[in-house]
Amino acid sequence: KATGTAVDWIQMPGMKPGPDSTGMVNISHGCTGVAARACGLVGLEPARVVGILKDRPSWHRDCRRLTTLYATSTNNGGTIEVLYLQMYAPTTLAPARDFCTLRYTSLLEDGSYVICERSLNGTHGAPTAPPMQSFVRAEMLSSGCLIRPCEGSGSILIIVDHMDLEPWTVPEVLRPLYESSAVLAHKMTIAALRHLRLVAQEAAIEVPGGVQQPAAVRSLSQRLAKGFNDAVNGFSDDGWLAMGNDGMDDITVVVKSNSRDLSSTTGGVLCAKASML
Repeated sequence: KATGTAVDWIQMPGMKPGPDSTGMVNISHGCTGVAARACGLVGLEPARVVGILKDRPSWHRDCRRLTTLYATSTNNGGTIEVLYLQMYAPTTLAPARDFCTLRYTSLLEDGSYVICERSLNGTHGAPTAPPMQSFVRAEMLSSGCLIRPCEGSGSILIIVDHMDLEPWTVPEVLRPLYESSAVLAHKMTIAALRHLRLVAQEAAIEVPGGVQQPAAVRSLSQRLAKGFNDAVNGFSDDGWLAMGNDGMDDITVVVKSNSRDLSSTTGGVLCAKASML
C-alpha cells in the first residue's frame, strides 16, 4: 500500500505538490473502506518520528483514548503491541467508533522504520477489548508508516491510513462523512504530517527570551478541541448524564455535576447540543 499497487491511488483533489504544500497526498479509488496516503519530508530523526506517530492522542484530535493491552519485544529489536483505540464521533447523530488493533514496529537494516497496524478479531487468538457501550467497533485495514532517514537529521515519510468505518450504522444523510477517503485524509493522514512538520519547526526555531511558546499554544488548542469533542459525545464515563431531548429537533441536554447528587448546589456544567445538516 505504501510503495506498490495494492491500492489504486489517485491524487487528492485540490492538493497540488509544491514547495509550500504539505506533501504528496493520494486517496483510494474503488477499494474496500476509505484509504489515504501521504508522502513528505520532515526535519526530524526517524526514531523521533516513530515516537510521535505512535502517540496518536498527541496529534489526532478525534482520538479520545489509546490503551496498550499487551506489548512485547521481538528478536530484531521491534515491538508488538495490542491496542484499544477510541475515536470521537463528529456529530451528535452518530455513535463514536473504537478499534482493537495489532501494531508492529520494526527497524530495518538500512536505518528505516516500519510501523504496521491492523484490526484484530477473535480468530487471531490475541487479547481483544470487549464491545463497549456507546461505541461501534470499526475495522482498521493494514495501515502504517514507512520512515526512511535522509541526509542530515531528516526523514522521508510515507503514511497510509485505511479503515472501514461501518457507514451502515449511521443515518444515510451522514454516510458521506464515513465513506469519503478525502475526509480521512484531511482528518488523519494530513494531520499527522502537519503535526510532525510543526514539531520540527518548533525544534529548529530559537525563541529569544522564551517569549513565544508555540508548544504551549498547541497544547492549549488540543485541550480546547478535546473539551469540545467530549461535550459533543457526552460519554457517561466522563460524568455526563443525559436529561432528555425535545423529540422534535433532537436537541439533547446533558449535565456534568461536580457532585454525584444532581440536586446539590456545588455546581456543574449544563450542555445543550444538536447537529444541523
